[in-house]
Amino acid sequence: MKAYRKKRMKVDNTPFLPLDGKVYVMDSLNPGEKIKAEVLKTRVREHREIIEVLACPVCGNPMNWDPLWEAFICTKHGKKGIYEIVQQR
Repeated sequence: MKAYRKKRMKVDNTPFLPLDGKVYVMDSLNPGEKIKAEVLKTRVREHREIIEVLACPVCGNPMNWDPLWEAFICTKHGKKGIYEIVQQR
């Protein structure tokens, strides 16, 4: 029973690809603007596409998903860039 409760309370922060295929990210240091990002690599899990690699909106280098930050991290341009996926409304 305890394992069931833990699984039920677990939060899934997997970066799923939206149905329209357009991904928008937000810089955590400048949260005011939304930037369209290019998806470089995806994989399929449980009939849904998961984003593995995004192109950095600043320098264009590939960014990988960091589960600790729950965001994509780019370290290629000076300071660390942390980009979170946001919904475009």
